[in-house]
Amino acid sequence: MTTLASSTALTPTSGGTSGTKPPAIRLTGVTKTFGSTTVVQPVDLTIGDNEFFSILGPSGCGKTTLMRMIAGFETPTGGSIELAGESVESLPTRKRDLNMLFQSYALFPHLSVRDNIGFELKVRGRKRFPDRDAAVDAALALVRMERFAHRKPNELSGGQRQRVALARAIVSRPAVVLLDEPLGALDQQLRKEMQVELKRMQREVGITFVYVTHDQEEALTMSDRIAVMSEGRVQQVDGPRAIYDHPANRFVAGFIGTCNLFDAVYHGTPAGATVDVAGVGRLAAVPGAAGPGEAVTVAVRPERVTLSAGADADGFAATLLDAVFLGDEWRYIVRAEQGAELVITRPSGRADDELTRLLPGNPVTVSWRPDDAHILVA
Repeated sequence: MTTLASSTALTPTSGGTSGTKPPAIRLTGVTKTFGSTTVVQPVDLTIGDNEFFSILGPSGCGKTTLMRMIAGFETPTGGSIELAGESVESLPTRKRDLNMLFQSYALFPHLSVRDNIGFELKVRGRKRFPDRDAAVDAALALVRMERFAHRKPNELSGGQRQRVALARAIVSRPAVVLLDEPLGALDQQLRKEMQVELKRMQREVGITFVYVTHDQEEALTMSDRIAVMSEGRVQQVDGPRAIYDHPANRFVAGFIGTCNLFDAVYHGTPAGATVDVAGVGRLAAVPGAAGPGEAVTVAVRPERVTLSAGADADGFAATLLDAVFLGDEWRYIVRAEQGAELVITRPSGRADDELTRLLPGNPVTVSWRPDDAHILVA
């Protein structure tokens, strides 16, 4: 296993699972039960070499337990876990080629930044890392902390401590780094900056990152692929844009970003298709999206909805409830005549002056194109 002793060591090898190289991680039928409660239902996942893979879901969905099983802190009740093609269920954590980064950075307060990073190599043994200084130098450069090398953790900001913890996690060049909500203690602006930085570092070092989070923005910003979990089950695995634009079911549509969700009944005829949307009325739909008379969910993203002032024949009538300026966008909340409420967004730089002058109680017209509404049968 190579060290980070030179700049070439930071150059990633080709990612993915092409050729005969096994994937970084493969989970097959992995489950976890505590007493009579099953917290992870059978999970099958394949995570590619050098991939930034996020496990996303609400608190209590099983995502952290799944990561702890990969790390070796929990033993699966059933199924198999492979790292680089090797079964590891019976291997202790210290013998798995991975490191883990937690929300609490767990830096040694009496050691300098440099010594905190180097401690990881000391633990792993001099024979594996004969040139520790060069490896530490490369890790410091990667996280852009060279000029802070001799400071103690209490002399650093939260973002700087996070960088040191990451450098310690990657300095030994493990095959996999597991990250358990490591940005949770940072303020919002710093979190946004670190999202970009984490992705940059992962690309440069060429290590598989598995990132556990409940924050949709973090997952969408950084990930090559995302596994969305709920109640111990993986609901969908796909790229960020595919998950946002084409959610697999109602849970994913509602959890990823903001989405208008309506109960509806699908009707297909030779002349086309419609949906009877609860609280809205009958609207055109994409043909073949469901079976005739089938109960479905109609999901429409706020930015895909058209809003105009006054009455218009090309939509359905509604009343403005509120208009909120959020800096980069306007958010409009409206209620259709039949009772359904919707959220509609517009970039503030493109907002129609007529819309910005609307007051609560003003009549408006709402519409969307059939192909902008997803018909979900699950």
